[in-house]
Parts: sequence; structure tokens; C-alpha cells
Amino acid sequence: MFTVDTTKELLEKLRALLAEEDPETCVRLREYNAGCGCNSKIRLGLGLDEPEDEDERISVREIPFIAEKDFLLKHGRSYALAFDENRETVLTALDASD
Repeated sequence: MFTVDTTKELLEKLRALLAEEDPETCVRLREYNAGCGCNSKIRLGLGLDEPEDEDERISVREIPFIAEKDFLLKHGRSYALAFDENRETVLTALDASD
């Protein structure tokens, strides 16, 4: 099992987003490529997606979160989800495995 530590305010934002989606839709932990070429970085983030058979799934105050097993092996099993100074969501791995 993995964990996501976050605030009630951020969970309410996610709940509102999920209300507009198919009932099977979950919040997926994922990585994004930011930038290109030599300046590219991998950033952690969220997406809305339906679960796959190999995904691990948890619920945080009735908000469903999913992550691929490979993602959890690469980035760890404990995450913090918060707003930054621009009110954008930031996903941080707390115990990266590498």
C-alpha cells in the first residue's frame, strides 16, 4: 500500500473534479517530462484515469488514488500533495527508492 498526505482543501478540489467524471475515474499518481532536450526533467504529478488491473489503489477520505507498481518502485510509497505559492498542486515523493 502507498500513502498520500494532503489537506482537506486539496481533497475538496479533487472531489469536485471527480464529480464531473465517470464513476470509475481515479486520481493517478504519475510522472511527466518537463522541458526538452538537455534541460528536461521528470516531475511528479496527477492525472484523472480509470484503474488498470496492475494498479495499486488507496482511498484518502473517499478520494480514490491509483499508481502503477513500477511508479511506486521508482519513486517510493509515501507522498505529500499540496498547493504551491501559485495554488498549483505539487506531488512530492517522501521516500524515493532510488
